[in-house]
Amino acid sequence: MRVFVLAALAAATLSAQPADLVLRNGKIVTMNPAQPTAQAIAVRGDRITALGTDRAAQAWIGPGTKVIDLRGMTAIPGFIEGHGHFTGVGEYRMGLDLREARTWNDIVDQVARAVKQAKPGDWIIGRGWHQSKWTSAPAPNVEGFPLHESLDKVSPNNPVLLTHASGHAAFVNGKALELSGVTPKTPNPSGGEILKDTNHHVRRCRLADVYRRRAQEDGGQSRAPHAHLDDATPAQ
Repeated sequence: MRVFVLAALAAATLSAQPADLVLRNGKIVTMNPAQPTAQAIAVRGDRITALGTDRAAQAWIGPGTKVIDLRGMTAIPGFIEGHGHFTGVGEYRMGLDLREARTWNDIVDQVARAVKQAKPGDWIIGRGWHQSKWTSAPAPNVEGFPLHESLDKVSPNNPVLLTHASGHAAFVNGKALELSGVTPKTPNPSGGEILKDTNHHVRRCRLADVYRRRAQEDGGQSRAPHAHLDDATPAQ
């Protein structure tokens, strides 16, 4: 009982103080069966301090309160959505974990160790790299990304496919390009782009849907740093 009284007093104290934010004149979905909706809501810091009518909201508003008139619109609790693709998660655990790589050389070293344990022709699969984690750009590079020759040196006979953390991009080596039939003369696939150096040598394949989103956001001024081998699977 004492705990309940203290909690009630604390809630009353919070609601009596001016709110940082008040949403009013709307339909607030509370997720409380006893009071499914309210007209107004008050927030102080990271806590909801009050729910009620527009008239009650007047008591929550102080000189520093931000007030938003919802004009009859609905406000709902924020969605926190996390999910995993079961097959993808399982496949990820079977390959190289590239999440902690801080340089391109870290990734090449992981591939080299995997090649020593593989048979010639076996695919070397990895996932999780993210260029924003790298402490420096690879050298040499094309648009800040590594050349596949660095992978070729440690894996000349094993095709390599290293998928980006997002799952929308990947680096490959020369053997993978060979098996996939990608050459300097290969045109961009439908919905994709093949990145080549100034000598028209294939350096990387890039998934264009990621690039397009970035291009639209940046007014077409930037090129997205993502790569993908045109939907080829190890079996292909």
